[in-house]
Amino acid sequence: MRKNFLILISCCIIAATGCKKTISPESIAGETNKTGDGKLKTNATFSFIHPGMLHTSADLIRMQTQVNANASPCVDSYNILTANSYSQLNYAMAGPNDTLTRTSTGGNYVHIMRDAAAAYQDALRWYISGDNAYADKAVSILNAWATTCKAIGGDSNYALASGLYGYQLANAAEILRSYSGWSATDFSNFKTFMLNVFYPAANGFLTNHNGTCDTHYWANWDLCNMATILSIGILCDDQAKFNQAVTYFKSGIGNGNIDRAVFYVHPGNLGQNQEAGRDQGHATLDISLVGAFCQMAFNQGQDLFAYESNKVLALAEYTAKYNLNMTVPYNTYNNCDNVNQTVISDASRGTIRPCWELIYNHYQNVMGITATYSSQFATQVRPEGGGGNYGSSSGGFDQLGFGTLTCTVGTQPIANGTYHLVNRATGKYLDNIGATTDGANVGQWTSSTSNNQKWTLTYSSGYYKLICVSSGKALDSDNHTDDASTIVQWTSGGSTNQQWTIVPIGSYYKIVNRTNGKCLDTGGGTANGSPMEFYGNNTSLNQQWSIVP
Repeated sequence: MRKNFLILISCCIIAATGCKKTISPESIAGETNKTGDGKLKTNATFSFIHPGMLHTSADLIRMQTQVNANASPCVDSYNILTANSYSQLNYAMAGPNDTLTRTSTGGNYVHIMRDAAAAYQDALRWYISGDNAYADKAVSILNAWATTCKAIGGDSNYALASGLYGYQLANAAEILRSYSGWSATDFSNFKTFMLNVFYPAANGFLTNHNGTCDTHYWANWDLCNMATILSIGILCDDQAKFNQAVTYFKSGIGNGNIDRAVFYVHPGNLGQNQEAGRDQGHATLDISLVGAFCQMAFNQGQDLFAYESNKVLALAEYTAKYNLNMTVPYNTYNNCDNVNQTVISDASRGTIRPCWELIYNHYQNVMGITATYSSQFATQVRPEGGGGNYGSSSGGFDQLGFGTLTCTVGTQPIANGTYHLVNRATGKYLDNIGATTDGANVGQWTSSTSNNQKWTLTYSSGYYKLICVSSGKALDSDNHTDDASTIVQWTSGGSTNQQWTIVPIGSYYKIVNRTNGKCLDTGGGTANGSPMEFYGNNTSLNQQWSIVP
């Protein structure tokens, strides 16, 4: 009787209120490609996932869990982070400046270069350690730049400042956006700063390339400014800017277009790097930037890693193989300026950049795609550091780094199959309470033989879908984002509401929703039929689950 009563209430609520589902940008891209033209503009309309740039909530939970467990290799990278001078509370800001400048001979860009590294490193230390002093330090850096810097200038090299440091600042801010100590006013001011200072510079460069011909600038110039525009789109929930960056990746006029960044695909899926004939320092920079760009897009549901049969992997494999001192084929490269490079360059061959863990972990561990040479290079660089660990010049700060900490994921943690989910705090089972309708709350119930307690787990692209055996419906966030909001079931579809990360916590697991970044939690309820609720990551046993046959 109790179960039937709960079903009736759920049905009445659904009938009265209805539900608007989140649209997955990945599913929109799929609809676009049904026309047969994979290069059509991305006119996606969707709710942004936060945090959702280089790191999602599930990623941050995984980092914290692995560090707390003293698990190598993640903790080895974390130890490099905590020893880095830029992550210290006594770090003295290099800036801010009223006008950020970069020229061929210098400029004050080294100030923001260092401060961006410090803000990001402090943001990571805050989340992993829980020490608010690091968040306060990072916020103070971001606030100082937001209130002081009004413009980006210099010669044509201004575009490197807008590109390289814009996306880095935005990533620090994205981690911190949930920090209660960062006032809503200051966070809003920071977003305005990114929109008014960094976006015009990045957009202006990608639009006209300083009046040069389309392929005049090397790929890294485009890629970093694409990353800045993409990150501003995410930070500011600006779909037009997000779509602009994704569209440029697919069909832009310059060398950031993936079909130009990869000049030629040789046998063995080796994608010749557009900068391979220039030098290997910049060729490896392309991997840092395209990896960051694709990871940010992926965390919003746009899988550009897989675009055109994993073309980014082809680029990485070619670059890694040559920089591991192996032979690669090379076709003469030319551009609109008739640069005419007939041989691959061995200048700076073997350059070490902390970018390979991201490529390796995504393709090999998340997607299950062999990344032979990227894997070897990742092993060589592991554990990765970040800004300040690779010299004091700008090249050591071109990427945020620490990929061994931030990107290390195991292979699929739970095999596809049908399971019971048992809460650690209550010992009760995740149960759909016998409901059959969309939007009905999911709860917990004492162990039984009912199919209400059986869930089929299916893994794809790093996320799980959980389907209740009795109803055939998927565990769904129903667009809920607040703490104490409920979890429901819904007809299976492509929404990120139905995508979940399963994060190992010792012998238990946390189950984190992709859309809202919050954990499946009992909400403290202990009674049969009490609804499951969302809460942010915490140490409560309410968020820990056994997954058993």
